[in-house]
Amino acid sequence: MIEGIWNALDGLRLSCVLLTHCHADHSGGLSSIVREFGCPAYMGTLDLGPYSSNDRDVLFSRQLGVEVDPVGCKALSEGEVFDIGDHRLRAISTPGHTAGGLCFYDEVTHSLFSGDTVFARGYGRTDLPGGSTSKLAESLSKLRNVNIGMMYPGHGPASPDGNESVREAVKMMEGW
Repeated sequence: MIEGIWNALDGLRLSCVLLTHCHADHSGGLSSIVREFGCPAYMGTLDLGPYSSNDRDVLFSRQLGVEVDPVGCKALSEGEVFDIGDHRLRAISTPGHTAGGLCFYDEVTHSLFSGDTVFARGYGRTDLPGGSTSKLAESLSKLRNVNIGMMYPGHGPASPDGNESVREAVKMMEGW
């Protein structure tokens, strides 16, 4: 895995890792990355506890068959900004899929890294420990007020119109 990351970086320096949530399919390799690259990692405040204590139910690691080796992460809250090269990433608190879910909005390119909050055609599960349908509905409503161009979800294809993906997710959720 690390070799693939090195190749993808192609001489660039990894300055930090921003996690959208604590589930093992997103955080499982974090300790290897942090050790190899020596960079800090950040995660939503409410996801830090389950991650740090390796709560296999909340991390969904038992079900996924993925082992998590927790490494020190820094707490990240709504509105915190990372200036990375030509990009300015702002953390948006989007609980629902997990209690401490985050999206990262690039204020320069209007791109959204949505994790498992919203996908090109749908939204993340809320039936896992720490999930909440009502909180996810609030998070999707919040994202309706963001000018999103490209959207990069945690699973599935990117969406060239993130606002449309959010609108569709809201419609799907309201239809339940």
